[in-house]
Formats: sequence, structure tokens, C-alpha cells
Amino acid sequence: MSGTTDEVKIAYQCPVCGNALAHLAPVPPFDAPCCECGSYLWCRRRDSAEGVVLEVVAGRAPEPLEVERVVHSLGRHGTLDCVIVDLSQLKDINSSFLAAFVGMKKRLQPFGCTLFLRGLSPIVREIFDRLRLNGYFRIVKSEERVAVCA
Repeated sequence: MSGTTDEVKIAYQCPVCGNALAHLAPVPPFDAPCCECGSYLWCRRRDSAEGVVLEVVAGRAPEPLEVERVVHSLGRHGTLDCVIVDLSQLKDINSSFLAAFVGMKKRLQPFGCTLFLRGLSPIVREIFDRLRLNGYFRIVKSEERVAVCA
């Protein structure tokens, strides 16, 4: 059936330069940079009615400089109400990723931006709960819409 909502295309972009990435194609291996700006693709960006969505790619935790480049890019492209980080591709999470998210939240606050985390696997959710980061971050369920940003 053509024209169904399941066929709606989602445009993915490099989170730093906005270079278009192939529609729903697997993201290049974690050691492959964006062909336009050279940034490593630890996530891919898409804009939605809820706000900016960063879909984290499994396989590589971002370095602090890479997080800073994404935040700087988001800040210079206009007013940010919220950023939603989709973690549904991660089955587990390490301390480098946790530090990256804490840093991202701190760097987005001066822009008046709220950072939401979505799609936490049971293991990732347990890690956030045990470290008491569930109170520090705004965590929403995968199917829950983020209405605060609209």
C-alpha cells in the first residue's frame, strides 16, 4: 500500500554539519566520519514536531569534544527548546557515555534547552536508577511524546 504513514520518510543528518545521511540506511561504522565535515557519527540527527532528536548509534561512546561540537552546532542553528536523545539502539551503556550525557545537559542549559532521554533498555534504565541519574535527567518512555517542547 502506498501513502501509508509507515512509509513516511525521516531525513537523517550529521548532528554537526547537517549533511544529509542515507534514508534509514545503517549509519557508517563507528570509525567512519561524516563525509562532509569529518565528525565521527556517534549519533544522527532528525528534526521532529517534538524537537531535535539525536539517535545514538551503538558501538562507540563519544569523546567530550564530539559532544561539544554537536551542542555548539545545535546552539548556533537557532533557539532550542528541547533535545531528545534516543538510546534505543544501546543495549548497555558505559561510564564514557554517561559522562557525555551529563556534559551535554550542562552545555545545553545556557540555551534554555531541556534534554530528554528516550528508549532506555532495561539494563540501561537500571544503570540510571542505580546511579540515581533518573532524577537528574528527564527520562521518557519510547512511546511517550514529549509535549513540553511543542
